[in-house]
Amino acid sequence: MEHILFFMFFPFFFAGSPDEVPSEQIRGVNLVSPIERVGDDCIKPMKDLNANYVSLCPFAFMTPGDPNVYYNTIENYWGDRPSNLAFLAKEAKGKGLKVLLKPHFWVTGQGWPGDYNLNEQGWKAWEKNYTKFVVDMARFADSLSIEMYCIGVEFKTAVNLRKGFWPGLIKEVRKNYSGKLIYAANWDNYYNISFWGQLDYIGIDAYFPLLNEKTPSKEQLVKKWGQQSKILEKFSAKYERPILFTEYGYRSIDGTAGNQWELEYVNSDKKVNLEAQVNAYAAFYEAVWEEEWFAGGFLWKWHPEYANVGGMADSDYTPQNKPVEKLIKQWYSK
Repeated sequence: MEHILFFMFFPFFFAGSPDEVPSEQIRGVNLVSPIERVGDDCIKPMKDLNANYVSLCPFAFMTPGDPNVYYNTIENYWGDRPSNLAFLAKEAKGKGLKVLLKPHFWVTGQGWPGDYNLNEQGWKAWEKNYTKFVVDMARFADSLSIEMYCIGVEFKTAVNLRKGFWPGLIKEVRKNYSGKLIYAANWDNYYNISFWGQLDYIGIDAYFPLLNEKTPSKEQLVKKWGQQSKILEKFSAKYERPILFTEYGYRSIDGTAGNQWELEYVNSDKKVNLEAQVNAYAAFYEAVWEEEWFAGGFLWKWHPEYANVGGMADSDYTPQNKPVEKLIKQWYSK
């Protein structure tokens, strides 16, 4: 990989005290970063879904044993780059959508950043490099009046081993960004994080395993979600912060409401199950969507090339051109 470190500076904006979290339910989508150039027509289908928020998810890269954070490399897609992120943000805001900037991280040869680990010297170097990247991106987000910014996604090991690092990072971001702040924790680690009180939301990538059955009924899943909802309600009260699902969603595949990580590498054309996807979404909305502790969520995932993705023969996460899209649109209209 030809690495080019991200040392781009943006206008400095000082952030005051954060405003109160708005009561409007966040009806969001996670937009897959476009591989190639797209036009403003990629925003309209999200608006037609009745979404009011879009999450832009550019990727930065790390390497096992290397404390650097790489961005703007030859590995990056068109939609990852600052000028194109700015284009997407402005087009979304111009059509009435608010924006979450949520940088994702890919570890070369490893993938998920949750297992990324270093020795003590490496962690100290990583903390400096990570702070620089996150603060630079925060300045960028502030220069575009982006409404919400995510300081990290699923860094399970890093938040567990480097507990003292994150509060200082949040303070530094607050100096450079005036919008709402969130962190996106994996479903199995949100309760180990101690800095929620410094953020505006508790962010969870909500892939909770419910039932490992081929096609569980909506009623079965509502019951399971009811149990999980009580746990999340207590956690929200503990930190006096609403919970926002930074990612939620289900593949249109057998067993979608079970251990979703086990389905990650199942081919998209195998075991298509549109009914299971509809049941899982319906149960989630009925059991969780109108709870007082719940601030809303960003469905995973939405592709910019609407007409050419999803469909009745696709088993991936996207709801596009599938029966579940109509259900989402109905709930997003409330």
